[in-house]
Amino acid sequence: MKVIFLCTANSCRSQMAEAWARSIFPPSWEIASAGLITYPITDSTRAAMAEVGLDMAGQRSQSIDEYDLDAFDLVVTLSSQSTRFLPLLKDPSRHRAHPMSDPMSVKGSPEEVVRAFAAGRDCIEALVRNLLTEHSPGPPSPD
Repeated sequence: MKVIFLCTANSCRSQMAEAWARSIFPPSWEIASAGLITYPITDSTRAAMAEVGLDMAGQRSQSIDEYDLDAFDLVVTLSSQSTRFLPLLKDPSRHRAHPMSDPMSVKGSPEEVVRAFAAGRDCIEALVRNLLTEHSPGPPSPD
C-alpha cells in the first residue's frame, strides 16, 4: 500500500500525518507527504510530535510536483487548498479529503500555540488510525 498526505506547505499537518503513518501503518506500506508549496518543517511541529515520542528526523518538506500521484493507492488531502488544487487523478476514488485546521494559523500566547499544535497532532493521529482500519485487510475468511 502506498499513501501520500498532502497539504498546503508540507510543514505541519502532512508532516505530522507522515510521522504518525510511519509509526502506525505496517512496515511494508510506503508513506510520503508533500505540499502545494514547500516551507521548512516548523519547530512547533517537531516539538508536538516529540511530545508523543515521534522523531521526524529524515523528513523534509517536498513539493507535490516531486511525485506521480497516480502511483499511490491513497491520496489524502489535509487542507482545503490541497483538495481544491489536487491534480486530476486517473482514479479519483483513491482520493480522501480530510481538511482540518492549520495549527500554523493560530495566534495567541505560547501556551495557546502549543495547545493548537497538540490538538492538530491528536486529530491527525485519529485520522491515520481510521485510515489504517479502512484499508487493512480483514481477518482471513474461513475455508
